[in-house]
Amino acid sequence: MENQRKMVTTDLRPFFNPKSLVLIGASERPGSIGGMLAKHLLEGKFKGNLYFTNLKRDEVFGHKCYKNLASLPESPELAVIAINARFVPAVLKNCAEKGIHHTIVLSGGFSEVGRGDLEEQLLENAREHDIRVIGPNCAGIASTHTNMIAAMENDYLKGALTIISQSGALAGSMMLRATSEGLGIDKWISIGNTVDVAEDEILDYLSREENSQTKVFFLYIEGATNGRKLMEAIKKTSQKKPVIFLKGGRSAIGNKAAMTHTASLGGDPKIYHSVIKQTGGLWVESLDEAFDSYEALSAYTDRGGPRVAIVTNAGGPGVLISDNLDFWGLELNQPSDKLREQLADLPEACPRENPFDLLGDANPKRFELALRALAHSNEFDTIIAVMVPPGDADVEGVAKVISTIAKEDHQTAIIGCLLAGKKVANAVKHLQEKNIPCYPTPKRAAWGAYILNQWYNSRKKIN
Repeated sequence: MENQRKMVTTDLRPFFNPKSLVLIGASERPGSIGGMLAKHLLEGKFKGNLYFTNLKRDEVFGHKCYKNLASLPESPELAVIAINARFVPAVLKNCAEKGIHHTIVLSGGFSEVGRGDLEEQLLENAREHDIRVIGPNCAGIASTHTNMIAAMENDYLKGALTIISQSGALAGSMMLRATSEGLGIDKWISIGNTVDVAEDEILDYLSREENSQTKVFFLYIEGATNGRKLMEAIKKTSQKKPVIFLKGGRSAIGNKAAMTHTASLGGDPKIYHSVIKQTGGLWVESLDEAFDSYEALSAYTDRGGPRVAIVTNAGGPGVLISDNLDFWGLELNQPSDKLREQLADLPEACPRENPFDLLGDANPKRFELALRALAHSNEFDTIIAVMVPPGDADVEGVAKVISTIAKEDHQTAIIGCLLAGKKVANAVKHLQEKNIPCYPTPKRAAWGAYILNQWYNSRKKIN
């Protein structure tokens, strides 16, 4: 398949910011792909000219519907195809006749179910007519800042994460989770069987895109279409922006499942892990780690490092964070005498050492004194501020202190760790709105510091 990906058209802009778009197979039928896409395109308020085609409809959800491509008043830049797989190869020829050279094929029923012959026919027609294809068997593309939601999910917040995933269902669950956690998405791309346009070309293009809103890339890959090109794209992208990488099919059973899922080629996870680290990518082993990484990296793309301080009002969480930091190779370095003097106004019972225990009755003013001194000392790369609110403690006041000091003029990343569930919900919301990473457990907060250090090491290695 690798040699068959040589197409003439290399500009991928119409996939993400088309001036005009046609949905082939638009429908009002509940549960149909064509119905979901029609609703999402209309609800997303696509900014360009939007066309629907369906032989049996004059309109779909109140929007005019044409019988075929030939009857459209212009040649759309992008065709989104949601019809039975057996008709797709012929429709590509119709696209060529209309002057359409970019297509997203959501239709399933190709090599992933043993119909490699149909996929070969699709590819042959695409090659013959210089048509670029994302898919087939994908869940579409959402480009939130251009209002193009040609995707099977549309519950999103606009933000700075771009997701590129071989699994459409997994990508969909990630969009929903990001929204539930207050994390925004720039682009969401399900690549499916990657018969033509693959993850490496998409990453390379988006890393060079002008006026991009993306701060962090996330790749979920079960098997690379072209391993060498993917590693080159990750290395090039990592010189500017972090690339989080999650490999599916790491076990023998998982690898077998991946091969039937998206017609993937699989691959040795140990080799992937080694090469990803060499190229500057950030390896994660779960969706939890991926989301926790994004939360930290979207806030601090130029901060972080090995020196970590813990400021806490409870000893236990500080101990657990210390254990995790040690496991991941980070340093709990001790303050200088000068910094200890700056902490002189803390209660005598507060130790002037790392972790900095502010005691159970710590109020916002005490947190402010400690956090400001540490953040401006240049002795720490990251500070984890931990609050376990006893009684009626002013946890929202502490959250406001964290966000204020995090935005001051220094180079220290500040991470929140607020424990107590619903009791800290408003404080967590405040930090999310201020784009300050905040985690509900000691281990996840430690991971935030760890991934910032990994990105720090990656920047040093590549640049």
